[in-house]
Amino acid sequence: MENFDEYKRLTELKNWRAISALNRVVHDTFGTRKELSALPGHLEPNEVVFAFTSGLMHQTVTSNVTDFGANTWLAVLTNERFLFLDAALLSRAIDSQSVRHDRVSAVSSSQGWMFGKIIIDLGARLITIDNCTKDSVKAMADLANKWLRHQEQNVSAPSVPDKPSDPIELLERLGNLKKLGVLSDEEFQRAKEKILTKL
Repeated sequence: MENFDEYKRLTELKNWRAISALNRVVHDTFGTRKELSALPGHLEPNEVVFAFTSGLMHQTVTSNVTDFGANTWLAVLTNERFLFLDAALLSRAIDSQSVRHDRVSAVSSSQGWMFGKIIIDLGARLITIDNCTKDSVKAMADLANKWLRHQEQNVSAPSVPDKPSDPIELLERLGNLKKLGVLSDEEFQRAKEKILTKL
């Protein structure tokens, strides 16, 4: 994906304003300053932020019992997942949700007169983030769909080297590919069984 190294560099610098500029989006932190401050602590090692937006999401299973109706959440698109953060009003507590890309069927955006919304289709249910800035939802949906296509193209044919090699080394490489999200659980299991049958 184009600009991946730049997104990675800006994520390491925690320069969220520059990521917004890279996406040609107005940097809007309305209602999510606490969530943006907490974001680095919720990222996994080497996770890269592509885009983010703030908007309303209704109470979820991870919400605090005192949360009623819709809260303002920070929705973040990374190279590994969609991450959703909601900071408590009177404490430092953060509610979080995470959806790995392999669970996502499609991502779409809708732009109204003043605001937009992003819809993440998980097949069995939809996650909707509403009342976002219009330009941020289009940028996030476009980037998400590009990244999902990129992932599909790179996962289509996992390969095991033809030359005989140390099975332990092959299993370690395979584990790293799975950890990076290059292989699904099913692809990992198939490749692992191939290696083990050669022992």
